[in-house]
Amino acid sequence: MITLELEFVSGDGGFSADPLTYKQLQRTGNVAIYERSRDGKVKDYEVVVIRTDPKGKVQKFPGGVVKTLEDDIERYPSSGQWGRVAWSYAVLGGAKAKFDEVVAQGVKDAEEEENPTPEKTIAIPVGEFTIGELAEKADVSYANAFLFVKAALGEGRVKFLREERRNAKGKASKIYAGA
Repeated sequence: MITLELEFVSGDGGFSADPLTYKQLQRTGNVAIYERSRDGKVKDYEVVVIRTDPKGKVQKFPGGVVKTLEDDIERYPSSGQWGRVAWSYAVLGGAKAKFDEVVAQGVKDAEEEENPTPEKTIAIPVGEFTIGELAEKADVSYANAFLFVKAALGEGRVKFLREERRNAKGKASKIYAGA
């Protein structure tokens, strides 16, 4: 697991015209407060739910460059996630109050707002399963079962075991199990 740095510089690794320095002040689980400053002067504070991209995720970059993650890696929320899993405050007191609220309510609520999944209706089966078997057992669509497994993989609640041919026709099925 590659964890998010305690202090880092924004904007092309600090080479942009006006970079900001982010410094982690507090963290509980995957909820953190970061202080943002420029030239040593505090600008504001951000409360964020730190996300984890799973090992094996394929990233596509401009120019056709493709990279597959070799390890789980934590990431800061994107600008489009503000208001759902990230918030900005001018004073530290406001940030601490939001931090306490998010930690108390549990991060799941914030995650469900950002990326709704059928977690409330699907339980991880005992033993090995495919996405199709999970969908049938939970009486949900294949797409909902896929989204559930994808989220559970990212959270470390499910693990990929192997691929095997379970039918005479078609391609091999991916086999999963609870972690």
